[in-house]
Amino acid sequence: MMRKHCIMFFLMVVATFNLNANEEQPVAKQWLAVVDSGDYALSWQQSDAFFKENVSQDLWVSKLGEVRTPLGDVKSREQVNRKTFDSLPQLPKGEYVLLQFNTDFANRPESTETVTLKKSDQQWLVIGYFIQ
Repeated sequence: MMRKHCIMFFLMVVATFNLNANEEQPVAKQWLAVVDSGDYALSWQQSDAFFKENVSQDLWVSKLGEVRTPLGDVKSREQVNRKTFDSLPQLPKGEYVLLQFNTDFANRPESTETVTLKKSDQQWLVIGYFIQ
């Protein structure tokens, strides 16, 4: 009986750890959905304050439109990588997560999207986006 309780406790701890370990993924996917919709101004508004301080909304909307719009609709997107950091070059210390997605766009299949998030005030916010 004791062994059964230990196993159940271990499984609960592992399940909790796995949920917390990827709590930023829904934020990234929601933010990507905003980008996919073409509402680049809203994607800027939903980004971290550090991002907004370093990239104006007008510049973001303009550059993202130049890069993202020609790619067309997203046909598929799958997260393939997740890395955590407590510091990144030229950024303040903190909690960072880099998520990579294999994405097939209508006009450019087999692309890689990278979304970088920072934990600010106990919530994850986007601070970077890159398409290869």
